[in-house]
Amino acid sequence: MSEYQLPLTKQISKKIQETSLATVPVLGITMSEDRWLIPMSNISEILPVPKITPVFLTQPWFLGVINVRGNIYGLCDLSHYLDNKSTHIGAKNRVFLTIPSRGASYAMLAGNVLGIRNLMEFVPQSGHEDKRPVVAGIYKDRQDRLWRLLNLPALVQLESFLQASS
Repeated sequence: MSEYQLPLTKQISKKIQETSLATVPVLGITMSEDRWLIPMSNISEILPVPKITPVFLTQPWFLGVINVRGNIYGLCDLSHYLDNKSTHIGAKNRVFLTIPSRGASYAMLAGNVLGIRNLMEFVPQSGHEDKRPVVAGIYKDRQDRLWRLLNLPALVQLESFLQASS
């Protein structure tokens, strides 16, 4: 990550936390055993897993490319990218497409979609221990389960994410 991108990523993360995210709907998903929240303002579409065309000489988390109505997307196994735990693709999996960032859209594989919720339903946990730049915060729900808020703008700026080739 360049000297310019790191401060920008930190500013984006801080802004996400400071703005009134509580009124923004979030998509609840699972990746491995973890629960994640993604602001719906970062997602353009959610769809079943389409046919995946493998791309050779890429990172293990890069599953290949998919065709969505004539548009080609690179598909990332987000669980494998973040935690090195591959997602077994089945009927419950979904792919979500990101809002274009710098002219590019991305496709991410979710283990399971748990539905759209309001962030006001969750209690922020101060001083969370997950220091990954893609974690904008940690929350608890009414059942005392932990949820991580995914910072998609920070993710799609990480050099390790942008370098899918092996």
